[in-house]
Amino acid sequence: MNQLTATLIQIKNIESLHALTFACGKQNIKILSLQLDPNLKVGSRVKLSVKSTDIAIAKHFDGMLSYANQLNAKVMQVKNGKILSSIGFDVEGFRLESVITLNASLEMNLQEGDDVTVLVKGSEVSIC
Repeated sequence: MNQLTATLIQIKNIESLHALTFACGKQNIKILSLQLDPNLKVGSRVKLSVKSTDIAIAKHFDGMLSYANQLNAKVMQVKNGKILSSIGFDVEGFRLESVITLNASLEMNLQEGDDVTVLVKGSEVSIC
């Protein structure tokens, strides 16, 4: 499980849906949640988590997507297996991992040092 430390900077409540925005360094991470801890306030420092299989990667990304979280990252490690690949990258000093198919890794020609965009749906991020 990937974890990042972030600071809550905005809370929007619409009926029973909560849209939270967190600052992680110079980038923002957005979460959609049906439940909200009543102790959580703007300025709270929390740990966020996301599964490795819920992180997509884009290389040379230029366009618009519906993913709430589009984070700039640098590839730190590429481990290609027989079917899957583990891609390690740095986002604001946090080491994260994405597990993607070997075919995707090879087609994207992912290499250490590549600048990529990490894509995560807001519904896939949780507060630890």
